[in-house]
Amino acid sequence: MQRFDADENFPKAGVESGGWGGYNAVFCKVHNKDEIMTMKNGLTVVLTGTTAIFLFAGCSNKIPQGKFTAEQMKTIPFPSRYELPTPEGGMALNVESETITTKEIVLRLEPQLKPLAMQGNEAAFRQAARPAFREALRSRITDILLYKEAKKKAPENIDDPLDKAVESELTRFLAAYGNNRALAENALRTMGYDWKSYRDFERKLILTQSYLSKEFTEKRPVAHGEMVDYYNQHRDQFCWDGTIQFRVIEIIPEKLPSRLVRPGEAAEAAGVRLSVEVMDKIKDGADFGKLAEQYSQGPLAAQGGLWRPVTIGSGSLPAPYDMLEQKAMAMEPGQAVGPLPVGGRLLILKLEDKKEARCKSFEEVQDAIEQQFQFEFRKQQYEKVVEKLTARVDVVRMDIFLDHCMTDAYAMWNPK
Repeated sequence: MQRFDADENFPKAGVESGGWGGYNAVFCKVHNKDEIMTMKNGLTVVLTGTTAIFLFAGCSNKIPQGKFTAEQMKTIPFPSRYELPTPEGGMALNVESETITTKEIVLRLEPQLKPLAMQGNEAAFRQAARPAFREALRSRITDILLYKEAKKKAPENIDDPLDKAVESELTRFLAAYGNNRALAENALRTMGYDWKSYRDFERKLILTQSYLSKEFTEKRPVAHGEMVDYYNQHRDQFCWDGTIQFRVIEIIPEKLPSRLVRPGEAAEAAGVRLSVEVMDKIKDGADFGKLAEQYSQGPLAAQGGLWRPVTIGSGSLPAPYDMLEQKAMAMEPGQAVGPLPVGGRLLILKLEDKKEARCKSFEEVQDAIEQQFQFEFRKQQYEKVVEKLTARVDVVRMDIFLDHCMTDAYAMWNPK
């Protein structure tokens, strides 16, 4: 394997090799396979599990806590997170005693860029793919450097609270599998971990969060006028349209099954009779949804006649159902009316929910606006930290390495 250092002047003492470095979104409470795979795929937000909490909200009261909300974390450009088995072959880039291989970067980008390589034009591929390869490499390098910096600046007494925080996360992970160690171990193997490597991952995760939290302690003064201007310029962010949601039992005389039509009864008369009988059942407290499943000939009968929420005034309801919006606006949730003769059918309408259009006042969102200003400020602080760390990397060597990455990728994805 060919190898070269990104910066031969990097300090090498006291450096732990291998494993995960810095963080994309820094998470604390990870409970299942999907959450961890989300991190490994480089996303900035845990997408599954309502109990998942960002580490920036704090893992332990003994570990310095962060300042960002979950919503803010969605936009901060933390370096990509992924963990791949150390591949063999190809060129390697050395960053503070840790090795990045071309295959590692190539595998990271395969889902995104393989289709482009398969088109068969190498020059076009290299031109289009270079920004993605550059960002992936920059993220991986930042990964390493952030962890090294966190380790270097960690206080001497960090081990005990850090170990406790790690054990807490391992216990929480095991609990997610009903404390069945075999199931948990199988999940870890699926994700490329064993208990030791997962413990190392959690330790690095928490330690780097502690370091980043300390870096972002300064606050930006925010004037009241600034916040008012922001509110006025982005008022639509604090408003929402009104919506209604309803259920409908739709009786179409021509489509009534024979079991619902009495001998000698005309279809239209049967429809009127049946709609009145159903309405009486509703008044007596029968379940509207079950009645819809039993009697409705409408397209949503199997769903209990439940329609998706409709934006008030959007004109989204097709004929002959467009009249239902106006009728529903005069009703209260839980109320049912009918039968309503519409276009050769009889409708029974029940309003499930009604939300009026509304805008929050400045006073209601003032704190959130100030937090947004502070978040943008901390985002700039973070970028400065990353720029300071990555400034030590040899750009020329990076570019050479990038060229090899793209060469290896094209050869792998478009073999001749």
